[in-house]
Amino acid sequence: MKKWRCSVCGYIHEGSEPPERCPMCGAPKEKFYLLSDADEATAAAMPAGGALPDGIWADVLVVGSGAAAFSAAITAKAHGASVIMLEKAASAGGTTIRSGGGYWVPNNRFQRDAGVEDNKKDALHYMARYSYPQLFNPDDPRLGLPENEYNLLEAYCDKADEMSAFHERIGSLFSIMDVGWTGQPSVDYQETLPENKGIRGRTLFPKDPTGKPSYGFEMIRQFEAWCAEHEIPILLNHRVTGIVQNSKKEVCGLEADAGGEKKIIFRARKAVIFGSGGYSHNAEMMLHYQRGPHFGGCSAPSNTGDFINMGIELGAKLGNMAGAFRAQSIFEKVLYDSGGSNNVFYIPGDSVLEVNKHGRRIMDEKINYTDRTMLHFVWDPQAAEWTNMLTFLIYDKRTAALWQGYPPYPLQNEQPSYIISGNTLDELAAEIEKRLSTHAAHTGGFAAAPDFAENLKSTVMRFNQFATSGKDKDFHRGERAYDREWTTFPPTVPGQEWPPPDSPNYTMYPLSDEGPYYAMILAAGTLDTNGGPMINHKAQVLHVRGTVIPGLYGAGNCIAAPTANAYWGGGSTIGPAMTFGYIAALNALQEPDKTEDL
Repeated sequence: MKKWRCSVCGYIHEGSEPPERCPMCGAPKEKFYLLSDADEATAAAMPAGGALPDGIWADVLVVGSGAAAFSAAITAKAHGASVIMLEKAASAGGTTIRSGGGYWVPNNRFQRDAGVEDNKKDALHYMARYSYPQLFNPDDPRLGLPENEYNLLEAYCDKADEMSAFHERIGSLFSIMDVGWTGQPSVDYQETLPENKGIRGRTLFPKDPTGKPSYGFEMIRQFEAWCAEHEIPILLNHRVTGIVQNSKKEVCGLEADAGGEKKIIFRARKAVIFGSGGYSHNAEMMLHYQRGPHFGGCSAPSNTGDFINMGIELGAKLGNMAGAFRAQSIFEKVLYDSGGSNNVFYIPGDSVLEVNKHGRRIMDEKINYTDRTMLHFVWDPQAAEWTNMLTFLIYDKRTAALWQGYPPYPLQNEQPSYIISGNTLDELAAEIEKRLSTHAAHTGGFAAAPDFAENLKSTVMRFNQFATSGKDKDFHRGERAYDREWTTFPPTVPGQEWPPPDSPNYTMYPLSDEGPYYAMILAAGTLDTNGGPMINHKAQVLHVRGTVIPGLYGAGNCIAAPTANAYWGGGSTIGPAMTFGYIAALNALQEPDKTEDL
């Protein structure tokens, strides 16, 4: 029987002809060659269908298949390296494919072309202030930050636009600057911070074939297409189980399970780059590392923190382990589908407010999703409880009708079980209390306060007064450009006169005097966690001693995020992921060849 070897990954096939596709790496039939007699002698020592005896080789091994991993793999390949990507899920894309697809790039070329002023100094001051408010010092050369944290922010400012332009130039990702419904470039999530000067135009999106901004699935489609054209194998159902080091303690490979059936050794001549996800779907890690109660999230189910444990085994220094990119979740959807689309990124509409167990507002409801979610972790030392563990989104029939179908509101002809209703505010309060009692086993008995109903009525009355005057004296809703542009937008029902001509603040409108009224229960959720092994400005993973672990690089949600716990603007997850994937690849290529040190 003839034996054929895949020239990409080393897979051996027995048969009269090579397979149409390599079952290991997906390479086409043309990449197989017939083994010589000498090669056959080597192949005889291993089972058909196995890898080379010393493993499958590539210059660079990349773990994951989201924005960070693709950026790293494509960058390495475009600079002449051989690359293999390993993804433990059955399909590529990670959490990125589920995302809005935006990525945050300060001082980018699109801003310059549009005449939008931005610069490195302003961006650095904003990033440092927002990410490390307790440390920020504008008079310090490093803005009050430790050296490594400052260097990460500076590297991001220096390389983000270069990364984006690189992908555009080689044809792996085409981008466009986000312009909101107001016709202006999108604004940062905390544009009112005095350090933030270049507040608009930093969010880019993948551009679809029609020239319009698109979503995460379009980013992944473009990345996958480039990889297919340039023959980067993406090995699906390959779960990395260990990191291989040589006698010099340099990282030179990976152990992986292929479909849980066999262990395969992958060898890296240069380096290994992890661009995988966080630990949102690891219940034990969430319990031990995160502060406060969490319910669900929108990250890929494969995000179980694998790199953290492997990094610990190598002595990696961990950082930001309690951190996450956050968004509120619809509590009753999460209970039955923890990995589904349950997050509340925006609170659309105008006659809508959010209250806690005491029936009182606790925030500007239009503020960005990460910062809004942090309020769920308020601890009451008197009651010894998370006062805002669950909150309640309250809205009227007008908002339900005008913004129907835009998450989290259902279409009018739908009645999902997570929607609570009442013909009066008293009835709504009673139904909320009843609903909470059915979930006591999941919440430690969390219940509405005895004065919830009365406070809810007075809160709605006060909100209506603010809406009529246009001034939210409690939380200043509508004073931020973010409130007006990102989270308050025209109704989904066409033909509506909006904003209302009589509204002095179109982010607020009085709730109707007549029911029905609606509510849904909200809880803290994650986009994904963002703590793990720390990296330096070259994306090298740091050892607890402060040195680097040679040959090991990281980017994406599996590492300690350069953002810390801030969300600078739309795409503050994907922007750093892609940028440090790019940085990791460029530096990985400078690594010495490790072939002789095995």
